Amino acid sequence: MIDFNAATRTFNLILAGSVYAFQVDGEGRLVHLAWAPRPAGATDDDVIDGRNGFKAADSVASFERQTRRDEFLTFGDVTYHEVSLKASFASLPRDLAAQEALHGPIRDVRLRYASHEVVTDAQPGLAPTHGLPTSDPSPRQTLRVTLRDTVQPFAVTLCYRLTPEHDILERWCELENSGQEAVTVEALNFAVLHLPKGATELTSVYGNWAREFTTQRERLPVGIRVIEQRGLQTGHFANPFFLANWPGQAWEECGPVYFGALAFSGSWRITAEHLASGDVRIHGGYNPFDFRLDLEPGQRHVTPAWVCGVSNAGWGGASRRLHAFTRQRVLPRAPGWSEERPVLYNSWEATYFDLSQAGQVELARKAAAIGVELFCVDDGWFGARRSDLAGLGDWVVSPEVFPGGLNPLIDEVRRLGMRFGIWVEPEMVNPDSDLYRQHPDWVLHFPSRPRTEARAQLILDFGRPEVVAYIYDALDRLISQHAIDFIKWDMNRNVTEPGSTAGQAIWRRHAAAVYAIMDRLRRAHPHLSIESCSGGGARIDLGILTRTDQFWTSDNTDAFDRIRIQEGCSLAYPAMAMEAWVTDVPNHQTGRISPLSLRFDVAMRGALGIGANLNRLSQAELDECAGYIAFYKRIRSVVQQGELYRLQRLEEYGASAVQYVLSDQREAVYSLAVRDHQIDQHRPPAVLKGLNPSATYSALDHRGQEVYRASGFELMTQGMIDDSGKGIGYSRTLHLVQVEK
Repeated sequence: MIDFNAATRTFNLILAGSVYAFQVDGEGRLVHLAWAPRPAGATDDDVIDGRNGFKAADSVASFERQTRRDEFLTFGDVTYHEVSLKASFASLPRDLAAQEALHGPIRDVRLRYASHEVVTDAQPGLAPTHGLPTSDPSPRQTLRVTLRDTVQPFAVTLCYRLTPEHDILERWCELENSGQEAVTVEALNFAVLHLPKGATELTSVYGNWAREFTTQRERLPVGIRVIEQRGLQTGHFANPFFLANWPGQAWEECGPVYFGALAFSGSWRITAEHLASGDVRIHGGYNPFDFRLDLEPGQRHVTPAWVCGVSNAGWGGASRRLHAFTRQRVLPRAPGWSEERPVLYNSWEATYFDLSQAGQVELARKAAAIGVELFCVDDGWFGARRSDLAGLGDWVVSPEVFPGGLNPLIDEVRRLGMRFGIWVEPEMVNPDSDLYRQHPDWVLHFPSRPRTEARAQLILDFGRPEVVAYIYDALDRLISQHAIDFIKWDMNRNVTEPGSTAGQAIWRRHAAAVYAIMDRLRRAHPHLSIESCSGGGARIDLGILTRTDQFWTSDNTDAFDRIRIQEGCSLAYPAMAMEAWVTDVPNHQTGRISPLSLRFDVAMRGALGIGANLNRLSQAELDECAGYIAFYKRIRSVVQQGELYRLQRLEEYGASAVQYVLSDQREAVYSLAVRDHQIDQHRPPAVLKGLNPSATYSALDHRGQEVYRASGFELMTQGMIDDSGKGIGYSRTLHLVQVEK
């Protein structure tokens, strides 16, 4: 609900469990008042009336006068703190030009309230255009507050879209140049989040290729902490979300926690600013590194969204809000696909580039026999792609690999009862390719400068409309000529030499072009499902998830490492979108050996996939795989649609215990995986959450055998008492089902 007090010009944005309030002050500035969980017992009539507005802290000196909590901070009157917008004007309006000699450009923006409206059809920048619905497509209210510059013909509209049931607020801004000259934007955040004083404990994730999503928790010093990625994709090194709380006053299931996540897959930055006054501001938006946005006369620019909220139920409560929002409001619903993601087989680690029609058919038959529902052929099916040295860009089926084309394989896969998928890497080109030989100017480069190759490939210039058109046409032709249900969209290098016909706009233009191609493909082929991949987890964010169904979490499939990677990923992203494979031992990335039970128990925490070479498994091992897959199908709806509780975290116990529970409390899934264990170490039992205390639950293992029976009250107080003290590599997954007493 959006409440506006006309007398005090105060806005209250009322969500299910929180409130966000700001006010137009006496000078027309938009000033933040509060963002907090709603007190117990509060009703929709309980609002901040604005009579007690924001007052800057008194100072004994004249040096600090820039701590006012503006809803949108602009460079000019704010110069030594972070700003939401820095823009410059080449001249003064004509009626003011004669009053003062110009020295420019004029790098000053002063915004004042002009008007506001409430609408139900607002969309942030780079919103999907594929036309597919989400699980919940019902309209939502958006408050649009327009601010105008006091001198220049320039306006900024701040947008606040409410999803009350999930306590989620989406923030973005719209810039409009109504003048006769271009406006140069040098820095632009989608919004600034004002946290209460003292909320200085920050949780984020960092990593690299094959070790993404490492959780780190730190106390913010006075100053600035930057989390960023300078690239064309979201990045391995960090991910664009944060959690924040008062130090020592929040834990997994208790205490107020503020959170935010950017819906953008380009060059981004989150800046946590802790002022000497104690104020905490979190800025999120475009990375200002090598940034420039030229707003031409009459032009508007709409930023992507900054998705944020506050939970009174700890880090777990924050995660569950983001998960539910993503499942119901972000992920698309393709016709013909169920809400749960299918069990996938990917042939990459089984064959690498040694592909053949007969070899893929053999794998497909064994995959179908163990219960796989989607068969995906990975790299090596096209052009001259017999290794990673050639062929990228030539998206035509190789007659050397498939003499009869892809259709005979697709027909067999479909006869076996599976859907068919294929791997592509559309943003890349090998110098050894027909495409590059025909168009060497189509790659990112600076004239007369070296072109750095990584993995023997260069990046196509998606700032060129003709390149984007070529890639769309190639993929559209591939899907039109074959019964392809699924594509795994990969990107296997970071950018160097970002020279483009788009100039510095390439950081935004590239992400927008990827989105546009995906949207066009999904409009033309509504049945198509897409997985986001970039060397594993380098393109995972709420922007890409509006047009993809799942993501490849990491190229690292080692079960021991995946415990940590998936736990960090779960801070922001739901299990149903997190693809997780069971692969061979020794593991292809780490060389480590882990039991098959651990590999399945960890992979079943997300969307289950199989990447093992099925030809190397004995019949007994294939039967065991089939048993686990059948078990996963019984618990899939709980894992993918249930609420997640992280019962025990690696950082505390060396073991990870998680639980998923459906909203009606009739079913739950409990999963334990031990990564580290010292002799004579005894972990406390994992205490379950979210169950019906009066109900009795039967805990069934993957064979369907009851191994435990207890009341919800016992499980939520005493815990799983027989799982403590287990050693490294121990794991189990249990299906908890309500039974009659």
